[in-house]
Amino acid sequence: MINKIDYCTNRTITDSFQDIEEIVKFIKNPPPEHKELVEYARTIERDSKEYRTIKISKLPAISINFSFSHGYLKGDNISTPTGYLYIDVDGKTEQDLEINTAYICAYWRSLSNTGLTLVVKVDGLTPDNFKTATQEIANVLDIPFDKHAVSIDRLTVLSYDPNAYYNDNVEVFPIVELVSEQSVELSSTGSKNFRNTIIKYNSLIGIYCDGKIGIRYNNLDDVTQGMEIIYDDNGIYDCGQDKVKYHTAFMPKRVSKGNREKTLGLYAKRLLFLNPDLDKKILSKMIFRANMINLQTPLENSEVRDIIDKAFDNRQSPRTNKTKRFFFEDVTLTAVEKSRKCLEVLNQERRQKTQEKKNIISELFCNWNCHTDGKVSPKKVMELTGLKKTMVYNYFKDNKASVPNCDNP
Repeated sequence: MINKIDYCTNRTITDSFQDIEEIVKFIKNPPPEHKELVEYARTIERDSKEYRTIKISKLPAISINFSFSHGYLKGDNISTPTGYLYIDVDGKTEQDLEINTAYICAYWRSLSNTGLTLVVKVDGLTPDNFKTATQEIANVLDIPFDKHAVSIDRLTVLSYDPNAYYNDNVEVFPIVELVSEQSVELSSTGSKNFRNTIIKYNSLIGIYCDGKIGIRYNNLDDVTQGMEIIYDDNGIYDCGQDKVKYHTAFMPKRVSKGNREKTLGLYAKRLLFLNPDLDKKILSKMIFRANMINLQTPLENSEVRDIIDKAFDNRQSPRTNKTKRFFFEDVTLTAVEKSRKCLEVLNQERRQKTQEKKNIISELFCNWNCHTDGKVSPKKVMELTGLKKTMVYNYFKDNKASVPNCDNP
């Protein structure tokens, strides 16, 4: 039940909508006088007195998040949650945003025609958690919401939008799993060796460096603890073929349908391996968030809970899943700058290997005996050296003068 008032300056409840579908039908096809008033308001300045009068004194409004008792819409009279959560977007429309219709059950243009009202389905919304829930859900869906339009008795003016959207078959946000403490204090038995490996910022959890507070996403500091790292003149330490192996907890983007359970399960296991003191409440929040953001088709909430329970109850040591070859003295380098430095080393290594292969062919030719070895051919050189076809043919092409001429010994 979604309560309706005649206009914002009089919060006496005069009617109610059964659900969001009924509201969307009204928005798409309101009474003629309502439609005319909205269309007229869109022709005048938003900061004018006339526009404000229309907005707060002439158009009906609703409160989407909660139902109210005692016939009056105010915070003290909250009765029950409606099962919906309203998110206000100012200055952007559906043409400017990528709207995730797997979660957003409805949206329509605001009175100004320059913003949006977005609605999602929720379970477990309360007056105490709804502000945090609004922020977290907006972050999950990457919605630039209006932070000033968040209050338990917030009103939404009913506008007009013939293209208003509604879809009842969407995922429900589990507020209890999604919302928890904003920071995580690891227990005294947990690892304190959290240095600058903790570099990933996560708005849901709050991650800091230097062993204070945080979720660890890799154990690179642990495995490099005893290494003697000596940087070269370019500020690079190259492990060569002896790459450092370590664990990392990572969720790829846009996980396909066939890999959902496996990918989420591994992510949960790795998070627990790296953070042995991580409690179930925080783990649940992280896995539900990954389910919403990273999966093309999110799993059902019950399936996500099964994955969390299994990871938490049956902890196993996962295989190392990451290697690192290069370390940089300058920790302020960007990813692009690091890539350039790596490429310089790799290109030099490639040139050196190419020269070594050329030297093998050159030495072969120096010791070639036409009487015993026969006529020189690329095929013979490949058989004797084990080098690839491209390498050998390029050498013949670029070094014709050094190829033994067995036709004129």
